[in-house]
Amino acid sequence: MTITLDDKISKSLSEGMNTGSGVELPFPVVYLWAMNGQTAYKQQGGAPYFGGWACKAEQMDDMLTKTGLNLPAKWVKSTNAARDGSEFEIYSSRDVIVAPITKRISWVRDENGRSVRHPHYIEGGRQHVQVLAYLAEQMENKEFHPWGTVVLTAKGFQAINLDKAFKDWKKVTAQLRAKIAPGIPAWCFYLAVGTFGKERVQESVGKAAKSPITPLTLYAPDGMREGHLERLFVGEGVAAIMATRKDEAAEWLNEWKKNGNGAADEVEAENGDVQPPDNNFDEAPF
Repeated sequence: MTITLDDKISKSLSEGMNTGSGVELPFPVVYLWAMNGQTAYKQQGGAPYFGGWACKAEQMDDMLTKTGLNLPAKWVKSTNAARDGSEFEIYSSRDVIVAPITKRISWVRDENGRSVRHPHYIEGGRQHVQVLAYLAEQMENKEFHPWGTVVLTAKGFQAINLDKAFKDWKKVTAQLRAKIAPGIPAWCFYLAVGTFGKERVQESVGKAAKSPITPLTLYAPDGMREGHLERLFVGEGVAAIMATRKDEAAEWLNEWKKNGNGAADEVEAENGDVQPPDNNFDEAPF
């Protein structure tokens, strides 16, 4: 079987994962932040213990109301504790199945008591990556059902891990794509990123001040075959929606190109950030 896709759509989505940069997206979307698992949640399990992805329950509920969608499969509601001791409701999942559309990157540094965003690496800053993506859910029959648009957001070392997952996906699928999907970018195939396996994995990161994280990783089956890739293809209909969303997100992407445009107020800050290594980051496509 040869997978085909309209050349204009394919070109648009291939360019979408180049780096882009308060602007709201002009369509319904849920922000999912990289969640570090905590040993205190061992009995609860799931993302609160193993790590993975989370979103504010009120934001997800609003998305469901506006779109008529159902809660994605595997997502679980629970209570999360903030740094100040307060609590708020979240939905979480250890992994997400997504097709990335486009991304924006910035570096956030504390300056005079406020978090200031910079469009390029700055000493003492922590990397912040946001990826606009199309979320899918795996049904009981193992088929993938398109759900809707989300933004994956990660900081510090988890931003590096997320970036690596997409780069690895491009490499893992390159040979098969060249054979059965020539000219179609890796981003037109669903991938899984999060935490996997029965054992909790924790790493200590940072230089002077070490912090524990539960690292995000890519899931890719050993010895990926043509059948795997065929099942993961988003299809021409979803690809067309993704290309439209990329165009509609232009203002959102460009907003992070501004110097010192204010604080990063996404809720994943509640789960703690860590400092990335002091080096320049690859700004090529994932």
